[in-house]
Amino acid sequence: MKHKAEDNAHFDKEAELTEKVEKLLGPTPEKAPAKSIAINHITDGDSAPGAPAVGTDSPEPAPAAQPVEVPPKDQTKTDEDQAIDDIAAKDADELLEAEDKEKQEVEKAFDGKKKDFKTKLKDFFSNWWNNPKYRWATIAALALLIITVLGLPWSRYFVLNTAGVRSSASIIILDDSTKLPLKNVSVTFGKQSALTDSDGKATLTHLRLGSQQGTIQKRAFAPISKKVIVGWGSNPLGNLSLTPVGAQYAFLVTDWLSGKPIEGAEASANEANALSDKNGKILLTLDKNDASDATVNIKADTYRDEQAHISASTTGQQAVKMVSGHKHAFVSKRSGKYDVYKIDADGQHEEVALAGTGLERNDITLIANPNANVAALVSTRDNVRNKDGYLLSTLTMINLDDNQTTRVVQSERIQLVNWVGDKLVYAQIAASASAANPHRYRLVAYDYKKPEAKELAASNYFNDVMVLGGNVYYAPSSSYGNMPHENFYKINTDGTGKQTILDQEVWNIFRADYDKLVLSMDNAWYEYKLNGKPTKLAGEPASTQNRVYVDSPDGKYSVWIDTRDGKGVLILYDTKSKTEKVIRSQSGLRNPIHWLSNNTLVYRINTDQETADYVLNIDGGEPHKIKDVTNTTGIDQWYYY
Repeated sequence: MKHKAEDNAHFDKEAELTEKVEKLLGPTPEKAPAKSIAINHITDGDSAPGAPAVGTDSPEPAPAAQPVEVPPKDQTKTDEDQAIDDIAAKDADELLEAEDKEKQEVEKAFDGKKKDFKTKLKDFFSNWWNNPKYRWATIAALALLIITVLGLPWSRYFVLNTAGVRSSASIIILDDSTKLPLKNVSVTFGKQSALTDSDGKATLTHLRLGSQQGTIQKRAFAPISKKVIVGWGSNPLGNLSLTPVGAQYAFLVTDWLSGKPIEGAEASANEANALSDKNGKILLTLDKNDASDATVNIKADTYRDEQAHISASTTGQQAVKMVSGHKHAFVSKRSGKYDVYKIDADGQHEEVALAGTGLERNDITLIANPNANVAALVSTRDNVRNKDGYLLSTLTMINLDDNQTTRVVQSERIQLVNWVGDKLVYAQIAASASAANPHRYRLVAYDYKKPEAKELAASNYFNDVMVLGGNVYYAPSSSYGNMPHENFYKINTDGTGKQTILDQEVWNIFRADYDKLVLSMDNAWYEYKLNGKPTKLAGEPASTQNRVYVDSPDGKYSVWIDTRDGKGVLILYDTKSKTEKVIRSQSGLRNPIHWLSNNTLVYRINTDQETADYVLNIDGGEPHKIKDVTNTTGIDQWYYY
């Protein structure tokens, strides 16, 4: 049956092709009747060779079959056959194309099912966006929803907290009895806690937004429970006062030299603490269980720590006089050697910081840093000589807190110029350098904290060097006739910012005023104001006195010494108002000057009766003698080698 169906399909296809050919070429002519061709059948033994063919009318044997020569295919095809082949090929191509198209449509149908959701979503948004009515209605609805959510505090905070948004808050806690800040008060909002600092301020972070229950408490004070609303941002909650419920003790804190009150001094005992007001008064509140016997520590910036004792029977106000916490360094030969001592300004806690070796010459220089307990010493204490037998000087840095020392450099000569912050500026002779060597002298800034030395300049000789306004001014020499032309320069202590102030060699630098220099050179004089330009003078000025200014640590004041009517006069210069006033006049008053704090300084008296260091407060009061000392140099004029 299968073969029969296939044959029927074949005949149908052939009929269809014939019809197409006839339409193309016209009706086909009648075919000639087929000639009978005798075929000799050779079977397996049925007929002998030469037997007559079966089914023939003549008994005579058929003539032998002649070989037929078949021409090449392309030569034997008729036009009809060729048309049939072309139509068959075309139909095959159309069939394949139809199958491919059907396959693509099936794939597209399945792919459409996969992308159906995305397509629908895209079409939805496209239709929504292209419809202004729907678009603006949706936007308005969303805006209304957002406004509603953000407009209601509970919903706003709920949304923000859910999104993980956190905020911060700060509060300042005061003592209700003094209206001053309270330190170490415990402040808790929700699950976050913090302690107040010395300004009474507590800052809490990572707070949930909305209503928070707050608790503020400190021993000897009534606790406070307070509900606060934490919003977006920093949330400064202002000031809150705690009421003292413990025992209170009063102290009056003043400067021991001037008698002036000290504001901001802190008294502490156990967990209790309090600050002094502008009148120097402290009201310390203790838990009643701690008041039976307690030691109160009192501290103030730049002052030495002091102590006071209280008990349950203590009444009234205790006076506390505070002394500068900066150590004063000096040299004394009371032991027969040049020892370096450190001492407090009131003469207490004297101690040898660096013992002498007995090998020091008397040309000793000692300069203390006004900002730290560090002093620089130049002496021959190490007894080291160069190859020519010349005794070398040693620059030694002394830590006055722990008496540790650092040997910085050794040289034939070392001259200290001044401190600039943590850096000491000095000049030294390079080892084994001849007088004509252009790098014989080195100008150096040494940072004692790092420690590190930075060369600022080099010359065979420096005519003058000075520190002014935190910068180093220097005048190299062109001596010996083989040196290049030198100028007058300014440079920072880190070696940067080098500037030429005057393109001529300067012989001497005179500080005529706090911010004015007078420069001398060959047959000419110039005046230079700080950060300005030099101007030539008509001739030599009436006075060539060189003022040695020494600045206070905060830079608000500077002092210098003049000689008037046979006495040394200590003059205070206000750098802001640019005014001067005499704060001390005394026989034998001279350099060196050294600041212990922003309002306390040390000066030297050198007479036939004594050589001693005195301490003075610029706010008032009488000077106080610290100790007899050996006369040494400090910050002074540049001297010539």
